[in-house]
Amino acid sequence: MNTRLKHLYGLETTKIEKSGVGAGSDTYFVSCADGKYVVKYPASSEINHPEAEPELCEYLLAHGIPVCQFLRNKEGHFLTTDESGRLFHVQRFIEGKMFELNAAPDWLLTESAHMLGQIHAALRDCPGLTVGIGANFFKYMTPDRALLSYQKSLNIAESQNDTEIIADLQYRIDLMRRFPAYEFDLEKLTCCATHGDYFISQIICGDEKINAVIDWTTACVHPVVWEIVRSYVYAAPSCKDGQIDMDEFLRYVAEYRKFAPLNECDLLCMARLFYCQIAVCDYYGQYYASTADNRHIYLHQAVFSTKLLRWLEEHVETLTAKLLTAF
Repeated sequence: MNTRLKHLYGLETTKIEKSGVGAGSDTYFVSCADGKYVVKYPASSEINHPEAEPELCEYLLAHGIPVCQFLRNKEGHFLTTDESGRLFHVQRFIEGKMFELNAAPDWLLTESAHMLGQIHAALRDCPGLTVGIGANFFKYMTPDRALLSYQKSLNIAESQNDTEIIADLQYRIDLMRRFPAYEFDLEKLTCCATHGDYFISQIICGDEKINAVIDWTTACVHPVVWEIVRSYVYAAPSCKDGQIDMDEFLRYVAEYRKFAPLNECDLLCMARLFYCQIAVCDYYGQYYASTADNRHIYLHQAVFSTKLLRWLEEHVETLTAKLLTAF
C-alpha cells in the first residue's frame, strides 16, 4: 500500500492502521507528513456504488453539507484498482468522534434530524442515483419470500444450536404468516436521493456539532420516511431495547421538518413502511453468510430489528395516529 499510494497519489506514508469499525468494507487510516487520509476498499455488493460517491460528495459540499473530500489519483480518477483488481479510493481524514449505537446525546438527536432534513433538501433535485426501496423492493421482498429465507436461516441456527437466534427466527416466521397486507403508493410518498445508510455510526462529531457525514457508498433513492425512522432508532438511547419513545420521536420528526417537508401520505406510511422493511429483511441470513471479521455487526442489527418488530407489532398503529395528529 505504501508504494501504491506514493506512485498513484504522491503520498509519503508514515503509518497505516486498519479500522476495526464497519463490516464488509476494508478501511485504513493513513498518516503522512502532510496530514491524515482514509483508504477504503468498498465491499462488493449490488447496493454499493463507489463510483458515484466522490461526485455526489462534491455536489453535497457545494450545497453546504459537510461530507468527505476525495483525492484524484495521478490519472485524474477518484477510483483506483489495485494489482488484485479491487477498487479503492482515498479521502481526507476528518477529525472528530463517533458515538456508539443508541448513545446520542440530546444535542446530537436534534442535529441529526436537522442534518437529514438538510441532506434531503439539497438532494431533492439530484439526478442519477439508483432506486433503493422502490417498486421492485415491494414486489420481491414479500412476507412469503421472507418466510422461505427465515426457514433456511432457522435450519442453520438449529444446526449450530444458536438458541437466541432460533427464538427470534421462530417469532419472525410466525409474524410473516399473519403480517398485515400493507400497500405503499410510491407516487404519493416523498422519494428522493438520500444517504441510504444514515445513522449514528456515519456521523463524525465535534463540540456539539456535526463535523461530517461519511460513507455515501449506498446512496440511492428511498422514501425519505424510512431513513427518518431508521436514523432515530439507532441513535436514541431510549430505543436501546427496541422500544420507541413516541413523544421523543415526534420531536425528532418536527426537527426534520424545519428543513424538509413531509406530506400526509409520508406521515401515514412512516411507521408502517419501516415496520414492513425490517420485517421482510433476513439480517440473520446476512450474518450467517458473511465471512467478514466484524460479522457480529450483522447479528446486532438482526437482534435489534427483531426487538423493534415486537414493539411495532403492538404499537405501529398508535404511532401512526400520533404522527397524523401531531402534524
